[in-house]
Amino acid sequence: MNNSRLLFANVRLPGGGNLKTIEVDDGNIIRVSDAAAGPQTDQDGYMDMGGRLLLPGMVDIHMHLDKAMTWPALPNASGTLLEAIRRFADAQPLMETEDLIERMTRTIRLALRHGTTTIRTHLDYGSPSYCAKAVEAYHTVKERFRRELDLQAVLMCPPCMDEEAEAVIRRAAADGAIDAIGGAPHLADAPERQLDRLFDMAVSLDVDLDLHIDESDDPKVNHLPYLCRKTVEAHYEGRVIAGHCTSLSAMEESEALEIMAAVKEAGIGIVTLPACNLFLQGRQDKGLVRRGLTRVKQLAGMGVPVAIGSDNVRDPFHPYGNADLLHSALLASYGAHMTTEEEMNKLIAMITSVPAALLRLEHYGLRPGGRADFVLLDCEDAGSALAVQPAARETWKRGRRVCRVTESVTWEEP
Repeated sequence: MNNSRLLFANVRLPGGGNLKTIEVDDGNIIRVSDAAAGPQTDQDGYMDMGGRLLLPGMVDIHMHLDKAMTWPALPNASGTLLEAIRRFADAQPLMETEDLIERMTRTIRLALRHGTTTIRTHLDYGSPSYCAKAVEAYHTVKERFRRELDLQAVLMCPPCMDEEAEAVIRRAAADGAIDAIGGAPHLADAPERQLDRLFDMAVSLDVDLDLHIDESDDPKVNHLPYLCRKTVEAHYEGRVIAGHCTSLSAMEESEALEIMAAVKEAGIGIVTLPACNLFLQGRQDKGLVRRGLTRVKQLAGMGVPVAIGSDNVRDPFHPYGNADLLHSALLASYGAHMTTEEEMNKLIAMITSVPAALLRLEHYGLRPGGRADFVLLDCEDAGSALAVQPAARETWKRGRRVCRVTESVTWEEP
């Protein structure tokens, strides 16, 4: 499809309502109208979508492209977070840039075929040598897929950060090689001191923070309140993302409610990673095993922006996955008991408009002035999208079809 002007007729938009026609010119949406009042079939570029669901391009706000596709070469016998961290750290010295590029490329192609048009990936620092390889591989694939995908990077500060590591990360941020600073301060010997240091780096460089926070099922692992205080003190409201926050679910209700209120006050965005959290958490539980997710339903109900990410794809942290955010939303539906029609629509927003807002993406959405980044699904609404998980999809970026997957079934005669 190379037409500059395109007409997508008879599409269904998230939230229901009448069938619509989306008019696209030069990669941008210029008009959204009721299908009945839309253009006629004899107009150039007209395509009848037959009532299929049109979503804005999915936004995977939290991935680990440098770790992806390392399973089964890097197994995790215990299924725990600590073994996964150790396995990947031990393998880093043997990884070459070409291998990183190849695995990142495979994962991005999976994401594209499932409807993702924006990815933010976390990259391990590891060592100066590994960091250089990971950043180089990231920029190679970013250039390779520049027409099909918007790609961002977060460089993760190591829990035990020496001066050399800080200098490397500062330089990468100052040079614009990465988009945000990350890390997992709850793994540091002195988490609050680590958070102080991360805020000092971010504020001095004027970059956002995107952190792994309290990825544990131990209620005593509780650094989210300090993150809230630091965010307000630094006037960083709207510029901090906290991923995982799973220990919040293990706390007493009164304590959790107080923390969630502080999260809302600090303007912190929360990212839940259902696939990995279901896989890694609760490994020591007997009998009734905890789900391992953060308090997704309560946070969203309080007005806290909650997004869903893929996290890890086929690596020691999570041996499964196809980089399919619609499947991640289904897992969140199960894990968070979000099953009403309203909640299903919220789940779709958690893989589209909510992460787009947290990343402050410009020109996003199915509206005049928005970029023509979207995915067509062979279903009618949020509920059927989650229930059916349609294989037939079309991914469009800037008004150009990137990928089309069809569903073909052959029945054999008895």
